[in-house]
Amino acid sequence: MSLLSYRIFLSKIKTNNNWLKIYQGLNCPRPFDVSLRDGLQTANPEYYPLLKKRDIYHEIVFNDYPRAIEIGSVVSEKVFPIFKDSVQLCDEAIQDQTGNKENKSDIYLLVPNKEKLSRLLEISKCANFSLISSVSNIFQRRNVNKTLDETKQNINEMLEIINNKNMIDPRVKLYVSCIDECPLSGKVDKDFIIRELLYYNNLSIDEICLSDTCGTLEVNDFEYIVDTCKRFGIPMSKFSLHLHVKPHRQKVIKNIINSALDRKIINFDVSIINGGGCSVTMKSEDMSPNLSYSLYYETLFEYIKDKCIIDELKK
Repeated sequence: MSLLSYRIFLSKIKTNNNWLKIYQGLNCPRPFDVSLRDGLQTANPEYYPLLKKRDIYHEIVFNDYPRAIEIGSVVSEKVFPIFKDSVQLCDEAIQDQTGNKENKSDIYLLVPNKEKLSRLLEISKCANFSLISSVSNIFQRRNVNKTLDETKQNINEMLEIINNKNMIDPRVKLYVSCIDECPLSGKVDKDFIIRELLYYNNLSIDEICLSDTCGTLEVNDFEYIVDTCKRFGIPMSKFSLHLHVKPHRQKVIKNIINSALDRKIINFDVSIINGGGCSVTMKSEDMSPNLSYSLYYETLFEYIKDKCIIDELKK
């Protein structure tokens, strides 16, 4: 059975009570869908009019019930014309989710700066926001025309705007790119990465997403970063992972996911679109697709089965 969707995965898990208990012990993880944002970031806008995006949204909701859907990005239409209708699509999705109490998906928009955020709050009902940073000055300058220090100031000002808006339970996700390699300057010192993550942990951010921008993250580097962060007080539940899957690296990706699950890091970004990557900082040949639903559920299912076997052997 190909575990392509949440419905198929859950039906399989329910065939074994021990599998179901382990899944429930993990707090029943459901992924964060980035198909309509990172999945479309490098796509041709002509291929994805608003009508097609609506169809993709409904396909995601019907088949996969993700915990959240990043519905697009509030960025310059000159740079990313594909996102010109993101606010409209977001508000339609929010309306669609109203009253949905079972398997509800939170709707997010990526917002790069305080000016875009202030404008968004004037015209939209959006209450969940993805913000962006990195651990590389050169990447940050190329991507958003700010230094890391300027980015921190911008994020603090955005958080203040959100807090002053008096919204009901707003959620903030922060992407921290270049874990642990920058496409422009190469490997990033892991202790510097940890210091940056410790800074962001002290802000009113709900989720810190470690973004493997280059698709080259290794298990031992991932473990060093998160284990050290844990020793300094960052709860593992605050972390999520945004993984790009290069050819022939599926096994590495599975090992990273398994290592994350061992540490109770259960939130992962996925996409039904075979695309993604930072086109502002990377050549097209260097970009890799996001983690797919199929690979995500296959890995999660194998992890649960293996955990069940280990638990049985311990008895």
